Formats: sequence, structure tokens, C-alpha cells
Amino acid sequence: MDKAKRRLASALDGFRSNHSKMDISVDERVNSEHCCLKKVVRFGFPDESRCLAYDPVQRLLAIGTEHGTVRIIGEVGVDHILRHGTDHGVNHIQFVINDGSLITACSNDMIHLWNYRLKVPEIKLSIEMNKENVSTIHLPMNSKYLYVGTIKGNVYFVSLDTFQLSPYVIMWNKAIDLSCRIHPGPVRQIAACPTDPSKILIAFERGIVIQWNLATKEVDRFPLDPPIKSVSWHYDGKQVMTGNVDGSVSVFNTKKTSEPAHKSFPHGQTDCRPIPNIDWKHTGENEQVVVFSGGMPTDDGLPPPALTILKASRHATVMEMENPIISFITLQQVPYNSSPQQPHAIAVLLKHDLMIIDLQTPGYPIIESPHAMDLHESPVTCLQYYSDCPSDLIGALTLVGYKQRKKGFSERQWPINGGHGRECATGFQELVITGHKDGSLRFWQASGENLQILYRLKTGSHFERLEELESSEKVSHAIKYIEMCLESRLLLVAGISGQVTLFRFAKSETTNTIAVVHIPNLCVTSNSSIVDERPGLSSQSSKEMKRQKKVVSRDSTASPDTSDASGDERIVPFKVRGAPVKRPAGYQPELACLIPWPSHVSSDMVTSIALNSAYGVIAIGTTSGLALVDIAQCALIYAWSTAELYGSDPTPAIQLSNQLSDASSPLESPGCLSEPRNNLIRLNTDTRQKSLDKRPLLFKAQSVIEQHSNGSPRGEHPKESPSLSRSGNTSSPAVSTHSLEKLGLGESVTSVQFIHSCSKRNEAKTSPCIWIGTSTGAAIALNLILPQDRLVSTVVVAPSGTIVRMKGQILLHAFMDEKFCIVSPASESYKESSRESKDSGSPEKSVTNKIVTKPSLSPAYSSSLDCSDEVNQFLIVVAENEIKVIALPSFSQAFHYKTEEIPLVKAVPTHVRGHPVLMCLTAAGYIQVISLPSLRLLHSAQLLPRSVDVDDPICHQTAFSEHGLGIFMTSPSEMEKYTICTELAEQTADSMGELYVTCEMPEAPKSSSFLKGVSSIFGNSPRQADATDLECILSGDKDKSVIGGSAGMRSIARTIPGPAANMDRAHASGISAGQAAQMALQNLNERSDKLNAVVDSTENLKNSAMNMASRSTKLVEKFEKKKWYNF
Repeated sequence: MDKAKRRLASALDGFRSNHSKMDISVDERVNSEHCCLKKVVRFGFPDESRCLAYDPVQRLLAIGTEHGTVRIIGEVGVDHILRHGTDHGVNHIQFVINDGSLITACSNDMIHLWNYRLKVPEIKLSIEMNKENVSTIHLPMNSKYLYVGTIKGNVYFVSLDTFQLSPYVIMWNKAIDLSCRIHPGPVRQIAACPTDPSKILIAFERGIVIQWNLATKEVDRFPLDPPIKSVSWHYDGKQVMTGNVDGSVSVFNTKKTSEPAHKSFPHGQTDCRPIPNIDWKHTGENEQVVVFSGGMPTDDGLPPPALTILKASRHATVMEMENPIISFITLQQVPYNSSPQQPHAIAVLLKHDLMIIDLQTPGYPIIESPHAMDLHESPVTCLQYYSDCPSDLIGALTLVGYKQRKKGFSERQWPINGGHGRECATGFQELVITGHKDGSLRFWQASGENLQILYRLKTGSHFERLEELESSEKVSHAIKYIEMCLESRLLLVAGISGQVTLFRFAKSETTNTIAVVHIPNLCVTSNSSIVDERPGLSSQSSKEMKRQKKVVSRDSTASPDTSDASGDERIVPFKVRGAPVKRPAGYQPELACLIPWPSHVSSDMVTSIALNSAYGVIAIGTTSGLALVDIAQCALIYAWSTAELYGSDPTPAIQLSNQLSDASSPLESPGCLSEPRNNLIRLNTDTRQKSLDKRPLLFKAQSVIEQHSNGSPRGEHPKESPSLSRSGNTSSPAVSTHSLEKLGLGESVTSVQFIHSCSKRNEAKTSPCIWIGTSTGAAIALNLILPQDRLVSTVVVAPSGTIVRMKGQILLHAFMDEKFCIVSPASESYKESSRESKDSGSPEKSVTNKIVTKPSLSPAYSSSLDCSDEVNQFLIVVAENEIKVIALPSFSQAFHYKTEEIPLVKAVPTHVRGHPVLMCLTAAGYIQVISLPSLRLLHSAQLLPRSVDVDDPICHQTAFSEHGLGIFMTSPSEMEKYTICTELAEQTADSMGELYVTCEMPEAPKSSSFLKGVSSIFGNSPRQADATDLECILSGDKDKSVIGGSAGMRSIARTIPGPAANMDRAHASGISAGQAAQMALQNLNERSDKLNAVVDSTENLKNSAMNMASRSTKLVEKFEKKKWYNF
């Protein structure tokens, strides 16, 4: 056997070096200018959120993240992302109220001023702190200076006009009491007085709080016992509320800060957690509303995150959260803090969620968000994206999903409704299906640049775990693959534990049972066929026909026992609930396929799935083989180990008969083309039910005899196929290792494709086929013979003997017709009664391929082909290290593209402006656009920030679709849509909504300035500084004794102009010589005009002077002659 194996391997290596090529010249209309990578919109909850900000006039909410991005959300369709140049986290964020500006402070001590009045927001100015680290920022209402607190405990002031530091600085040693011998720590919070902008509160990390007067530099200190964690002003500016370390709440009078005027313990005087955030608001009826986080008692251990709401007329309301609270903001109707703010909702930013609490409804319910913030409620494990979904399917999913809407939400509309929403740029009906770790599927409508939930499906509700595997981590309902037929609405779902379920859509609720198909243990067959080399020993498990021993009809009321499918010991982690169940409208399970595990520690995982509603067959590829299941009869058609897919076992385990021995064996003549016409693998029918244990062997000796009878000399290569091995090999070896080494490696099925195509060399007839790709680079074709009446007859599978060898794992099989149009397999249209009635007509009428590409946009031949080179189809095989376009039925290589330096991990055929292209994802995280069929590289751009592998989870979380659109999980909680089409990118840019909407600023509350002035005159209190005085104070115009002036601040911070300023400067400096000469002439003319005006003015002055001199002379003469005495 070793000798035979070596001869087989050497023969295969020799034939792989030979391949035929076909010279084809194609005129393609697509070029690199038509392709670009443009990210369209991002959905979901911002990952690693850190801070929160709200503009009460524009009604926009901003969320800063650890990844250096800012999400700004408003009404439906208003969801924009702001990206900094680096990945440094956004620690603090502030809106410039109703100004179209946003301020962000990042972890690299850079403060940026954003302008979101533009359709594409950009950074206007930036400032970098060189010697200080930013710990907090604060922007008072209508202030022209940003207050910046640092880790050293100092407070700086940044001008919003120039983004330069003010010479006015509050040093920490000037703020604390001289008796305090410890550093107060970083500045935790800064709060300006709502009525007197010259007074600010500064809270330090160690619990020290001071009140600083910017005009007089006077300091009022609050008591340190207990330490204060957060502060909030009363709207009249005379009282301050503090949240303390011991969970208490204190109220201080600003004129007497030495002791609190009132102190309370909302959750009792037991040991409580600190209160890190507190907010003090008042309603229109002057009813106070106090909101704070933390402060919960610690009697029972670590308390859950909670938000407490206090109202004067009611008891305290505690809202426990599932995730830690990052921050919260009280949404108010009045933007000014110097009057009752009229709060109406609370925006709470949690670690993994964003919720809006309704304060106007009793019970404080949650307001339902129009944005998909719960995308990651269960971790997303896989994605499927359809950019051309039928509209009737969207409508059907909406109807069945309406009843699933969660109850208990507030009836109020979404209050954060600022901006103008995006328009639908593509005009396509887009559907996104997300598979989750808990076994659930979610259907989302992604049209109109907005992600909206349509329908939820639980795929694990009909499974039960075995008791002995209840605690196993590998037994999970997590989704791994999703395959959907849009026309028939069939849905095929595969889990990571070897469970595969077929769902059928129903518009009404029905009662049904689930048919169960047990897949044989292919691992045993694969191992025995490779390891056992003794010619006299036959492994029964590898030689028996692997079919369903017990066919379960749909009308059965119980599922078979999970261990009843075979005699060997195997482990099936799930069993199907067999009792009839009344299921609601929507997707209902119809068929479940269970794949056994080889042991308790290893599983035979699903590696690929395929569904064809027209053929009525599903294919399940695993790490050790392939199984075909008939969905019309709910029975197993056949199951192969990967070695058996080649038509014969690599090492035959039984002796051939004398008749077969006389013929040239495949080991002696490996070059013979295998075309087994009679060696058919049939499903179990009534006539063959008794011979299930007798498996028809697929030895090549039969094929050799068949080839010999057709006229080919025994043991010689056919002259018309010098490039094909005994299995139809048409390409070079997949890897450099010896073939004998490959025979011992585990080989899995990585790609499965149903298609109506040519499967044998030089046979132009097309028929239903299934193309199988393996992890070792083999593309294998099997023929499917479909009967006319599927309920009576069964499907027949015939090996075609065709194998295409590639370098690396097979990723994709795609097909084009003779006119270079992409074709897709046939599908069955959706019917209400499709369960009971099947098409009994001729299968040829319903199994022909569908043309996806418009013939007017497809490539064309630049020169006519030779008549002998007849081409019916083109096969596109994509592997990790190469792509080949093969002409059928001659199986000649037409085009070739190598990717050995950076392998591919994913590929899908699509269209750019209607022209066929191939969209690929490389191991470096780049998107490559390759033309079809000539395989020219059109565009390459980075999509993922890191390198990936074929088995990387991100490959399952990335989906390509039609029209050059794609979607991927950019973080565990965010999904981003992109396009590779320049036309779509321009359309999305034109239809992009606007964040800033021109709004009139509400009228400011009237202040009794006259009474305050009178009190300051007749009293001892100094006059309050207004905004103009405060601007002069902070600019240093009134105080020349500040340290170093403006020049001294340059060593602390450096101002950096934004891209817009740099562009203006470039435009100002980038002028031509002609423009410079024209400007010089214009300046000369202006100078001449000014000189003429000066001459005229001088002449006028001269005349005026002469007139005045003459008048003065006359006046002098008059008074000289006049007598000064009058007597």
C-alpha cells in the first residue's frame, strides 16, 4: 500500500506541473476611477464610551469614546461620527451652545474645537498642553473662555476665538488653605455660578472644594469632613449642593461655606457608596429635582449601579442599572441655568448602553430609542447583508415583528431630535441579519442610512442540551453561518456546536413538529480510511452507505433518539424537542440536522453551508466531510468524508476483483480522465431501502474501464486533455509540500456552491451541480440529478471526476456566462402553500441560472475566439493564494491572479456601476477590488486596522453584498457600512444630513441688575462682574502682574490650527506670478488714488488757511482801531 501511495502521489505531482491556457482579450468598462473605499455610516452603541454632552438648543447628544471617536446623534437618521487623527481616547466633551461648535479633550492632552456646521465636521483649532495634563473642562453659558482643570490641580483658561491660553491662572497652592499640608489632587469638577460668572466652584480629587472669585481672587473654602465628590449650583446662585463620600447630600449657602445649611442621607446613615455625580434642577413650578449616581448602601456587599431621583413632593426613586454608569445629563427645556431649567428627561450613559429616562411620566419609564443602541445586547458572532432585498420581504418581516415590540416604554417621542436626517442615497432595500452568541437572529432594515429592528428569531428554543454536557462551554447556541434565499424566504442557520436548522417563513401561526436528520460521524470514516492501510482489513464504518437510517416525516410527533442514527459511539450535544408546538407567525423551524462530536472535548464543526430552494437540497460542510440533505423529504441524501469526495479512497481497504485487477488501476495510470457515468450515489428509496449496508464503491477502476470502452488506450492520457489528472486536475500544485504529506492531513470543506454548469471536460451540456472547495485547495464538482416528482422520487448524486487544484484554501466558487455576466443559482419563488405542494414539472424549467449582470454593462471580447475554443461558462475559483478564471467546458485557464504575498480571507462577486468585479478581503485587512474576468487590480484600501486570518471571527462579522456595498463590525457594539463604488460614495456624500440647524436662542431670563447695583452701592458686597468685565480680566488687560503674560503661556500650551486654517493659508500663499503682478498693479492704482486724494486735501487745507489768515488780519485791524475807553 505504501508503494501504491507513492506512485499515486508522484503521478499527481507530475500532472500538476502541466496546465493549459486560453488567450482571451476582453474589453472591460470598469476602471480604477470607478472604485474607492468610502465609509457611509456607523450603527450601534459607541464602544468604550467615556463622556457625554448635550446641546439643549440644537437638541443633539455627543458621546466620546476611548478609540478617539465622537458620535453625535439626533433625530432618526442623524448619526454622525467625528474621527480624530489619532486613537487617543476622548475623556471630556462640551458643546458650545447653539454655535455649531464642539470641544473635545483627548487623553494626549490635546483640546480640539470642532465645527459641525459643515456637512463633514472638521477641527477648527487645537491646543496642546505641554507641561500639564487635562483632568476636566467646563464651558459656562455664553462664555468666550474654556475652563481647563489639570492633574496638578491648576486651572487654565482658553480663549475660544484664538484657542490660546489666558495669562490668568489659578494655582492650586493659592486655592487651598495654608494649613493643608497635602496636595489636593487633580481638579475633578469646575462649575460656574449661573448668576455671577466671576464665581466658580473648583472640586479636587481629595474632596477639597473652594469658591474662587475671578475678579477679586478671593477664596471661600468648604469643610473637608466629609470629603466632597461632586457639586451643583442652585439656579439663583446663592446655594450649592454637594454629593459626599459617605453617601450624604449637603446644601451650603455661598455666603457661609464653613458649614452646611442642610444635610441629608437619602439611603440611610449606614455605610454607603460615594456620590460621584449630582445635578440640582428645578421645574417650572419651582419644584426641585435632584439626580445623583451612587450613594447606595453597602450592607449586602457591593451594590449594583443605581441612579437616584429625588423630588420634594415624592419619595426617592432608585433605578438599578445592569451596567456601570459612566455619566448622566439632565435634559432641560431652558438652556440657561439662572432660571428654573424645567428638566424633562435624563440621558444616562452606561458602559454598554444609552437610555433616556422620562421625568414627565409617573414611574419614570424609558423612552424608546430610534437608534440601534442594543445591537450588542448579545455579542454578535456573524453577519449577513443583502443590499437588494425584495420589498415584500421587508414588509412581511415588519408585520410579524410588530408583535414582538417590547412593552413598557414611554409614550413620549424621542426628545433628542436635532439635525436633519440623511436621505436614502442608494435607493436599495437593504436587510442585515445578525447572529448572536445566545442563538438569536435579528433582522434589521438598513435602508435610508438608518438601522431599524424588524424581527427577532430564537434559533435555540427547539433544542435541549444533554445533561452530561450542560456545563460544557463548547455546547452553545451561538450562530456561526447564516444563509437565506430571498425569493423563497428559506433560512438556513448553523451553530458552533454542530446544529443546523432550516426555517420556513409563515404569515400565520401554525402547529408543527420538526423533522430531524442525523449526520453520520464522518471523523471515524476519515481517520480509518487514512490510517488503516492493511489491504485485508475493511472498516465497516467507512464502507457503509452513510444515509439516514430512520427517515422522520414532518407529521411525526416525536424526534428520534439522538444516538439512534448509527451503531458507533458518538456524542450529539443537542436533542430536538419532539412534541408539536404552536409557533407564532414568522420563521418556523422545519428541519434540524445534528452533527455528532468525535469526543467530549472536540467537535466536528460546521465550516460551510449552502441552500438552494429550486433544487430542494441543502449542503453542510464540516471539518471532516460533506452532507447533502433533501428538504423535500427531510432525509439525508448522502454523506462523504473529505477523502471520499475525490471519487475513491486514497488508500483502498479492500481487494479488487480479478476483473478489475486486470484493468489498469488508477495507481498505474493516474492520467486517465475520470468520467463515471454509471457510478451514481442514490438516496434511500423503497427499492434500495434493503441494501443500506452495502455501499457502492467509487473506485477509479470502474472509470478506467469506462474510459477504455470509450476508445482511450489503456494506461494512456487522452490526447485532448493533457492538463487533467485522473480527477480532472487543471492547475498547478497547491503548496510546495509533497502529496504524500497531504494525504495525512485533515481536510475540511470550506466552500459549497450550487449552480447549473458544466462539470466534465469537453461536455457542453450543463446540469445542476454542486461545487465543493476544501482547505487543501481542491475544487470538486458533483452532479445532481433531480427527479420530476420530489415527493416520490429521490435525488441522485454522481461524481463528475473534475478537480481543480489551487494554492491555499478555497474561498469561493463563482460563475459567469459566455457573455461575461455573473450568474447565480436558480431559486424558488415564495408560496404560501410551499410546504405541501412542490413543483412537479420538469426540473430543467426551474433550475436554470439567473443572470445578475445587465448584458449591456458586461465586458465584451476584443477579438473573436477560435471556433474550436467554444466557451459556455467561466468558473471563477478564489483561493487564499491565487484566483483563476477557467473556461468551461474545456477547463482551460483564461486568467490568473496571484496573492501569495498577502493571502485572501474572503471574496464575493459584486458590481460597480453595473460592471462585474470581485470584492476581496486580504489578510492585511485591506479591501481589494479586482475586475472580472481579466482579474486586474482596480483598487486597494485598508478597511480593518489589523491583520486577520481565515478563521478569525472578524471574517464572520464582515459581509459583502451587491452594488459594491459591505458591512462589518468595527467594534463589539458597532457596525459600519461602506461602499467601494465611487458613484455611490458621491451620492451618499450629497445626501448626507446636517447636524447644525439654525435656531433662535431663547430669550435670557431678566436679572434685577438695578437692585443688585443699589445693593452693591449701599452694602458692603462688591459689584458683580459682567461678561465684558470677565473677558477683560481673563485676557489680562486689567491685571498686568500675571505670570509672564501671554508669552509665558506659550511654554505651557501650543496652539495648532486646524485643516481649514491650513487650507486658507495655503490658498493665500499659493498664488501665481500673474496674480501677483495684477495685485501689484491694483495696489499701485490704489496708492495713486490715495496720493491724489492727499494732494486735493492739502490744497483745500491751504486755501482754508489763507482764508482764515485774511479774516484774522481784518479782525485784528478792526479791534486795533477801536477805542478801548468809552468816556
